[in-house]
Amino acid sequence: MHPRFAVPHRAELAVGAVVAVLAATADLRGVIGISSFGVLVYYAVANASAWTLAPAEGRPPRIVPGLGLAGCLLLAFALPVSSVASGVAVLALGAAAYGVRRAMAA
Repeated sequence: MHPRFAVPHRAELAVGAVVAVLAATADLRGVIGISSFGVLVYYAVANASAWTLAPAEGRPPRIVPGLGLAGCLLLAFALPVSSVASGVAVLALGAAAYGVRRAMAA
């Protein structure tokens, strides 16, 4: 965290560098497909999380996050196979890195 601005400046610089390299070297249609897959999975997780919330006044019925979850997954897996495969690989790599880091900290 940056001491003055309280933002994760190193992470922002790293992501910016990765995006710049991908934009300069990769087929942008493929990168956009992988990004779309990641965003749809992110929103699927958000809808699954909303599904677990207890019913409350003013909150929509559970069918709303259920439909959102189903729609996100349907759209994510309707993307080109190469985008889905690459997106799954990136998520698996991130999960493996998280697991290794967590195991090393224990």
